[in-house]
Amino acid sequence: MLLGKQKTHRLLLGMVSSVWLGGLLTAFSAQSATPATPAQAAVPAAKNHPSSVTAGLPAGISPRYLNELNALYSHQHMQPLWHDNAWVNAFQQQLAELALSGVQPQFTTWVTWLTDPRLTGFSRDVVLSDAMLGYMQFVASVEKNGNSWLYGNVPYTLSVPPASMINQWQQAVVAGNGLAFIASLAPRHSQYAKMHSALKTMLADNRPWPKLALAESLRPGDSSDALPILAEILQRAGLLKPEHAVTVAERYEGELVEAVKRFQHAQGLQDDGVIGKRTRDWLNVSPQQRATLLALNIQRLRLVPDNVNSGIIVNIPNYSLSYYQNGTEILASKVIVGQPKRKTPLMNTSLSNVVMNPPWNVPTTLTRQDIIPKVVQDPSYLQRHGYTVLSDWSDNAQAIDPAMIDWPMVSAGSFPYRLRQAPGQSNSLGRYKFNIPNTDAIYLHDTPNHNLFQKDIRALSSGCVRVNKAAELAALLLQDAGWNSARISSTLDQGNTTYVPVRQRVQVHFYYLTAWVSEEGKPQFRTDIYNYDDTVKSGAMALSKAGLLLQ
Repeated sequence: MLLGKQKTHRLLLGMVSSVWLGGLLTAFSAQSATPATPAQAAVPAAKNHPSSVTAGLPAGISPRYLNELNALYSHQHMQPLWHDNAWVNAFQQQLAELALSGVQPQFTTWVTWLTDPRLTGFSRDVVLSDAMLGYMQFVASVEKNGNSWLYGNVPYTLSVPPASMINQWQQAVVAGNGLAFIASLAPRHSQYAKMHSALKTMLADNRPWPKLALAESLRPGDSSDALPILAEILQRAGLLKPEHAVTVAERYEGELVEAVKRFQHAQGLQDDGVIGKRTRDWLNVSPQQRATLLALNIQRLRLVPDNVNSGIIVNIPNYSLSYYQNGTEILASKVIVGQPKRKTPLMNTSLSNVVMNPPWNVPTTLTRQDIIPKVVQDPSYLQRHGYTVLSDWSDNAQAIDPAMIDWPMVSAGSFPYRLRQAPGQSNSLGRYKFNIPNTDAIYLHDTPNHNLFQKDIRALSSGCVRVNKAAELAALLLQDAGWNSARISSTLDQGNTTYVPVRQRVQVHFYYLTAWVSEEGKPQFRTDIYNYDDTVKSGAMALSKAGLLLQ
């Protein structure tokens, strides 16, 4: 117990309520910057009270939340807040995970201080509290700001956490429920425990990682001097038994090829056993680097729906869609997402309707950048692909004869017309469109070209999501709207554009997760197609220190 006596607890509980709920925090402002050192042992109650929270701090350590700490500890009569080793260890592990993600350099600073042997006693307690204030601000605000904090390259600004959250923490300290409070700050997702365990396992392998150097692709049956290095990588990755790693043949074949196929599958690559650039690059990613990727994606779990009851979820870098009904996945489909220069956005919305035989109003950007150059080269392009030129974007727009337009003189940057592609087999949206309200004009749709779904890297669209099993998804949604297969077929054959409202609310989530753990317990990694993982380069600076706190 913090102070050990029930009488003291009652006194502090009353004090905490009157201070924090009474609005003292409104006068607080975050100033200066400094983190804390490792607290491997609980801090006993101080017999000789320190004169201030900065008394005894080692040189170079200056609390980030000095004003808030002064208020906290003065009302605790300068007694420590971190009196239980279990609290310290649990918090330090969460703090280390956030530092490894690289989203805010201050967390790396706190982790560095918390592993500084100079930091002891009450000073260590102060730094832990300083870090807790920063961590609480992150947890309290990440749901609202996570799309920028966890998918951008600019660190967010630290600020004071909500007064209500500080009050909850202090009440938990007084009541001896600190461990439960700290646990409540972790991501509330079923993946968290598995990813946390995988991260710790990867951090434990801190030996130098071998470098696989190949001048060209290595195919099954080829000979290569790099085979022993390849075998070592696969053996350390748990994909090749030690006896197979020791007895490497002169040719790339047998169990070595099968191990590479398993490796490729775990990275979302085509599992053909051919070691090209993408496979080679992933083989050269060390466990320590993978730990930082897991750390970043652990924080992203805070934005990812868990235990979806009914809805559609799309993991953009996994090129996958899942449709859930009553908590059960009833459809899984490959998808094609936006290319890096036309990213598919993250979003949480809901399905409004299913469109059968949809026309396609070509977005202005695509008209200017993609279609006009093709028309200039081939004046018959519009007719061959079923496009109509319309005078404007209004409902009563007039059709324009494309032959009346001097295409070589058209300025793509100021093209005043709208292009619309008629419904049909060759329509770019296919036979189905799934409308979802959003400000980016993004939707899910079918496609006439399903060959592209055979590719392993499918960031190919202009932002919208193409669904391989669009017909199956439409059938399930239309069935809920009272349509049977005969009615669907008849409507498609007639070719008329038909809008079918969705009866029940179907949530739609687009998220971006590049690392997780499979149901079989195997860590999975995916190519970062939008360069959203760049923050882990900063997180890598915390590897050695964070590893100490995660032991």
